[in-house]
Amino acid sequence: MIEFSGDFESEHGPDELWAYFTDPDILAECAPGCDHIEQESESEMSATVSVGVGSVKPTFDVEMVVVEADQPNRLVMDAGGDASRNSFETVAEMTLEDDGEGGTYATWHAETNVSGLIASLGQRALGSVADRLVNNFFDDLEALADEGVPAESRISGKPEATATLEE
Repeated sequence: MIEFSGDFESEHGPDELWAYFTDPDILAECAPGCDHIEQESESEMSATVSVGVGSVKPTFDVEMVVVEADQPNRLVMDAGGDASRNSFETVAEMTLEDDGEGGTYATWHAETNVSGLIASLGQRALGSVADRLVNNFFDDLEALADEGVPAESRISGKPEATATLEE
């Protein structure tokens, strides 16, 4: 298992940023290597993401599930993906806190299992690529918020309602 963590500061408040972090169109635009995100339900999405680590550049079919969404404070997501001779599973969580000056201090943490060719590159190579990708993601998201690009919260941690039988 590989663990990643970091933080991010924004001049935008948690309520405003929440919409950006929970809008699949914004996420697709900001996620490096992502060509699209398809919203399957209020808590489920699928995507295609290409990631280059050294000479290995797999394209993953990714399934994501929001398992906790405490607006605008905490977001937890499970994700997994498969590519030719590669796969990963991760649990990522992010906490948004008001910084007391109208902005946001965000912390994030992810635990990831990788297998296949990409895993053979080692934790050091994966860690530097993950840091670069995450920093690019936050920079791009902040730029969209700065530009005032509209964002709409469309995902939550609530599983789809299922029918139950009355006794």
